[in-house]
Amino acid sequence: MRSVADWGLKFVRWGSGLGIAGLISGYLPLGHYLMKDSLPSCPAAPVHGHTILLSFVGMTLFGVVYLAIPRWRGGAQPPLALIRAHFWLAVAGTIGVCLNGTIGYEVLGLFFQRDFYYLGPAGQAVRNVWFAVDGVFLTVYGMGAVIFLYVLMAHTAYGEQ
Repeated sequence: MRSVADWGLKFVRWGSGLGIAGLISGYLPLGHYLMKDSLPSCPAAPVHGHTILLSFVGMTLFGVVYLAIPRWRGGAQPPLALIRAHFWLAVAGTIGVCLNGTIGYEVLGLFFQRDFYYLGPAGQAVRNVWFAVDGVFLTVYGMGAVIFLYVLMAHTAYGEQ
């Protein structure tokens, strides 16, 4: 990637692709409800929405703004190393949230209590670890958003009045 426009397009493409992962991840709670009834509710239910927001909405918005930044800089390129770091943090955060939200809960359950179903202290322990892992991935995504904010604030300027 040699220009901010290339990175902007990469954000949009990856955001769209990971958005499909968000749509597909919606089938896990659907299967849960069909196979195990609707009580108790499936903890993976909101993950497809979160994945779509982080990927398709967030990454597409980042990409479009990155496409506009050279215009706001008078044609000068912002630091591509920061944009590259932002991209990979956003991808890692989005994939992590999607995987943790869809299969992470069940995998963690294998380590705490076999054949449990969100009940009692063991179920709470799984939820606590699950939320902590999700928090790590959201923090990774957030670090990329902080880089984006820095690039936007430090490397753009209003036009002459």
